[in-house]
Order: sequence, then structure tokens, then C-alpha cells
Amino acid sequence: MKKILGFICITLLIITACNDSKEVPVEVKEGLKNKNKLQLSIWLPEWQKNSAIEDVKNSQQGLQDIRVFGAYFNSNDQLLLTEDAIEMLKQTQQQFNETHNIILTLINDYVTDNTPSVQKDSALLHRLLQDTSSRQQHIDNIMQVVEQYDVDGIEIDYEKIAKEDIPKYVLFLEELYKQLSKKDISLHVVLEPRFPFKVKLPDGPNYTVMAYNVHGYHSGPGAKATFSFLDDLLKKIGKSNQNLAIAFATGGFEWMNQGKTVALTEIEAEELLNKTKAVKQRDKASGAAYFTYLDEQNVTHEIWYADQETLEQWTAYVQKKSYHDVVLWRAGGLSSKTLQWIGKQSAE
Repeated sequence: MKKILGFICITLLIITACNDSKEVPVEVKEGLKNKNKLQLSIWLPEWQKNSAIEDVKNSQQGLQDIRVFGAYFNSNDQLLLTEDAIEMLKQTQQQFNETHNIILTLINDYVTDNTPSVQKDSALLHRLLQDTSSRQQHIDNIMQVVEQYDVDGIEIDYEKIAKEDIPKYVLFLEELYKQLSKKDISLHVVLEPRFPFKVKLPDGPNYTVMAYNVHGYHSGPGAKATFSFLDDLLKKIGKSNQNLAIAFATGGFEWMNQGKTVALTEIEAEELLNKTKAVKQRDKASGAAYFTYLDEQNVTHEIWYADQETLEQWTAYVQKKSYHDVVLWRAGGLSSKTLQWIGKQSAE
């Protein structure tokens, strides 16, 4: 009897192998196709809610997650949503909840009424993460926000984490994931390029690494991301025990020769290009667009920004290295060409 069963099993394996050698099933082909397809998500900043929501309306068929940016912290180390953030979250849920996952991003910015706000506050994180009790209090606060605003997911965008707090941060992610999972709420985590990717991260959350700002307020003129920077970043994140999505930044900056730097959306940069009748150029090292002009006071202005072609080059570059999940910072001020490109990423 055992010999007969063995013969039947071998025969079935041979038949299966023969079938596989002739043609891959349609379902498998489609699965491989979708796996290698670009998957785009986007952040919506609360300070530009109207234009951000309008951009999503005009490109939603190509988007996966919609990430509302976001929630800050008050003087009591409790999460704080501004009126604009609450309104944007409400509108986003009303318009896109049936077709997209709506995720609320938490940012370690310290915002108070009587003192200047502190962006990416390391001291705040130390207080939140320092021991089991403080972490649980913070997690309880997050769960209250989840309950109050009925989001599909929570995203942790905590930056400038002190080296000594990294182990506690990892514990926090593990503990938070367990709590959110009980409510069927997804957890997303944004990591800086400087994060020590050899650190073992907990399974479960979805991770994203920021692929910017190579140039910005802190530097002279240049692109937000270059291909050499991407090479170095992908090499670093290859040491991680997790698969990471790549975040690219839209828009750019304007530098003036007195040292002043101003952030620009893509539309603002294109409007300035048309107004000054400058010559638009393309940087081979980054794919970014750039141009210069002289103002009425004979001051030189240099503008670098990402347009549709830049984003397409960046995403194609990381896709060749098997990174197919991309998040865009941010909606609001995107050109019609960029919105059309985003919209074309829908699954067919």
C-alpha cells in the first residue's frame, strides 16, 4: 500500500513539474506583476489641507495609503491635533475612506501656547520612552487618539532619537504594535537616513526610510536626493531585518546669495520659472530640475526642485534595486503632470 501511495505522489509531482515547465498560471503571473509594480502613498500636511486634498482627488486612483500629517505634542506631553489637522482628517475620511487606508502621522514636535515650538524634540522622546510606565502612558494616549478619530493606521515619525534611547524606542514599537493589533489598526514607522539599521526592528509594523534632504535649509543649492545618496542609503538599509519603503520629497528650495533659503512647492517653482523666463535645466547626478535668475536688485537666485520627471527617475532607480513601495512627501502644490503620473500607477 505504501509503495502504491508513493508511486501516486511521484506521478503527481512529475505532472505538476511538466505543467510548470510549459506555462506559469495566470494567477501567479498577475501576482508577480503586482509585486513588482510601483506602489505609491502620500502625506497630506495639515497646514496646506485644501490644496493637499485637491491633489489627492486628482490622483487618488494611483495611491495606496493616505497619511494625514499630523499630530504633535502639548506642554503635558500629550498628543495634540490642530483644528486644521482635525478638519483635514475628517475630510480625508469622508472622501477616501472607502477606497484607501487613512493613516494619522505622529510627530515629535513640541507645541505650546507661550513658548516657541521645538521641532523633532529629542528630550520629549526621552521622557516618553524612558521606562515601561512612561511608554505605556504614551501608548494609552495613542490608543485614545485611535478611538477618538477612528483611523485605519498610526504612523510614528519620531526623529532625532538619542543614541541611548534607541533600544527603548524599539521596545516602544513592539509594545505599541501589540496594542494596535488588538484593534486591527496598522502601525507604520518612518526612519531617518541616519538611523542605525543594524538594530533589529520588531516584525509587524510597516517601515519607511526618508530619502531626503541632501540639500535644504542646512546647505547650499542642490537636489533633495542624488543617485549617489540613494546608493549609499540603499546599502545601509540593506542591513535591516525589515523591508523598507522609500520616501521621496516633492518640491524644492530657492537659495539667494545672501544666504536666505525658501521652500517651494513644485507649482511655485514652475510659476517662478515662467515669470523670470529662466532656462530650466536637468541635473544628471540627481534628475532634479534647476534654474537661476537675477532679480531687480541684481541678486542671484538658484532654484532646485523635483518635478514629474525627477520623481519618475527616482522611483525607477530604486525599483531597479527591488524597492517598489514609495511614499511621497507631500501633497499640495503638485503640477498637473505629476498628478497624472501618480494617477497612472493604479493597478490594472
